Amino acid sequence: MIAKAIKGRGFRGTLNYDLEKEEGYLLDTNMSADNPKELAAEFGEIRRLRPTLGKAVLHVSLSAAPGEHLTDEQWCDIGRSYLEGMGFTNNQYVMTRHLDTDHEHIHIIANRIQFNGEVTTDSHDYRRQEVLMRQIEKDYDLEKVSPSLEVERKAPTKGEIEHALRTNEPSTRQQLQQLCDVAAKDCPNMSQYVERLQDMGVQLVSQLQLEGEKLSGLSYRLDEVTMKGSDLGKGYTPSGLNKRGITYEKDRDFETVSRARERAENRTLNAADRSLESEQTPERGGISRNPGAISPGDGRTHRRDEEDLERDSSREHEAGEGVQELDGQHDELLENSRPGIAERSPEPSRRRETTDLVSLRSRDDDRNSFGSARDRIIDLATPATEGRGGYPGFSPGTERGHDRTSQAIERQIEALGGDQFDIVLIDKNKNEIKKTWSKAEIEKNTPWLKRMNARGHDIGIKPHGEHGLVLVVGLEAEKLEQLRKVGFNPAVTVEKSPGEYEAWVKFSDKAVNPKILEVITANLARNYGNQQVQEYGRLAGFTNQDPETHRDGLQPYVLSKEATGKVAEKGRDVVKGIEDIIEREMLKGVVQERIEKIGQPLEWWKPDHERVYKLLANEWIREHGGPDRERKHDFKEMDLEVCMDMARAGRFSQEDIEQALYEFSPNLETREVKKIKEYAKEMAVEVFSMEDVMEEHEWNRELDRERSRSRGLER
Repeated sequence: MIAKAIKGRGFRGTLNYDLEKEEGYLLDTNMSADNPKELAAEFGEIRRLRPTLGKAVLHVSLSAAPGEHLTDEQWCDIGRSYLEGMGFTNNQYVMTRHLDTDHEHIHIIANRIQFNGEVTTDSHDYRRQEVLMRQIEKDYDLEKVSPSLEVERKAPTKGEIEHALRTNEPSTRQQLQQLCDVAAKDCPNMSQYVERLQDMGVQLVSQLQLEGEKLSGLSYRLDEVTMKGSDLGKGYTPSGLNKRGITYEKDRDFETVSRARERAENRTLNAADRSLESEQTPERGGISRNPGAISPGDGRTHRRDEEDLERDSSREHEAGEGVQELDGQHDELLENSRPGIAERSPEPSRRRETTDLVSLRSRDDDRNSFGSARDRIIDLATPATEGRGGYPGFSPGTERGHDRTSQAIERQIEALGGDQFDIVLIDKNKNEIKKTWSKAEIEKNTPWLKRMNARGHDIGIKPHGEHGLVLVVGLEAEKLEQLRKVGFNPAVTVEKSPGEYEAWVKFSDKAVNPKILEVITANLARNYGNQQVQEYGRLAGFTNQDPETHRDGLQPYVLSKEATGKVAEKGRDVVKGIEDIIEREMLKGVVQERIEKIGQPLEWWKPDHERVYKLLANEWIREHGGPDRERKHDFKEMDLEVCMDMARAGRFSQEDIEQALYEFSPNLETREVKKIKEYAKEMAVEVFSMEDVMEEHEWNRELDRERSRSRGLER
């Protein structure tokens, strides 16, 4: 169970979001109103008791893990338990349940001002909230989420991220985490761990108890800055290291650990009291710190950016007209050979066990670059320069000082084309944040995307609305080459992880019926990709957060490999071919409808020429045993015979016959109204140009006139 709490100023906007959600409903409240306007007014009455309080709104979301299901009653109990546990026992509240995500969740809007005018304390609210969540997980047998204090390696804070983006330097904590991870790899005991850290310039300060029998605490010193192991994460404490296989035994390790402590204390005793630079602040739990490390005002994820984690501003574009299943006929259009190509280059070299940063480059020999969250922040914030692999088509260091991430993004969206794009951020729990941005908005929000990527979000992109692009995922190098050889050369190619590619194939510069694109996507996925169909592709310039792609704790960069923006060689032909198939399938349905219409009982109120055409056509169909509907000349023969009989009768004009054909003839080459009218007119003209037919036509007309005159004389 995860709780996210935000304190805000305005009730009305929050109420609008929670109560006007299409897939949501009111779950519980202790208030009388039931709509945003009236509830906001009711909240306002209590708020007047403390007019100077800035943030009176508490907005909380409580989320279960994907796959966990709770009843409304259980959610109500959980929501009330949360309110009671956080001290909201005498406060207004509204509880809603939303059904717009894969994971079940509720929202609570509460007034921090109590009915008696007092304000509910928010002291240590995040710690108290964690305790409540763990108890709720236990009470309802839900998936347990590790408290922040138990995280093996603490993620970079917002302050650290912003500092890295501003200075191109990692914080001390990030450096220590990286160096400790390198030292801990395949390390069997504490003595070797100490020696490896010393070789990399890190001094270990230990806390020993029971005359050296027990290692109770560790601190790490780098560049005159000391941090406790718990500040780096639980994995850097004695118990955490023990779980990683680094054991402590007095007989073996006491001497080494003690000497390391003495060296650290002698070396830094005086340095610790030096004045801090103006940009630095005291290190919590340590002696001093570098800018970018944790501080009370570091801007954690639960503060300014938490709002973004709750927001979902985009709406999926509705698909176009429905299209009947094509019975596999489109396979022929996409069928092709699968020639082999040379094997991939040798396995990528592993990253050196130092603190050097891995650059994001576009050269093929760098396609397997990996980086940590720290590398991700620092390296991608560095402006591209000559010799560091600037992307083709861009002048390194120009264009408002674009960094390499911005260049990769710009390159990709230019090749995709279009004015707007849907961006999705997906965390490890598959929670999604969706945005719809223009090119300028993507550029403006790139720093935010970097921060979210460093916090563990994958970044995806797709063109907004209807378009002419198809995404093929899970491509190996051999399959990608085959795709090009058969005429489906990609407009955009990115390397998602070493040896795995995604390709956007452009089938038209204009919008294509989404159902046609679905057909093409399914076939390309089956013939070239990994059988999967994805809506969003990866946005180049960010790291891949999928744990399966990580190597030694490092994440691969998503690299832009190709961005031509060109329509595929066979793109337009394939679209036209599928459109023709769809047209034929839909035409079959129209033809069948007309045949059934001809066989229906005659309507007495219909004009004579329509009733007679239906009668004669139905007799012809019965006589010929229902001709093959694929053989259009059979229906044309029927129309010719029926129209000749109607014309001979002398009762119907050329316009009458033309109208009957337009309404009922099943001899259709197309569904276009213009074409049907042209066919009806041509047939009527042809019949009325036949001499023998016109002779009978005139004779019967004269006979009718004679009969009319005779009836007149008789009267």
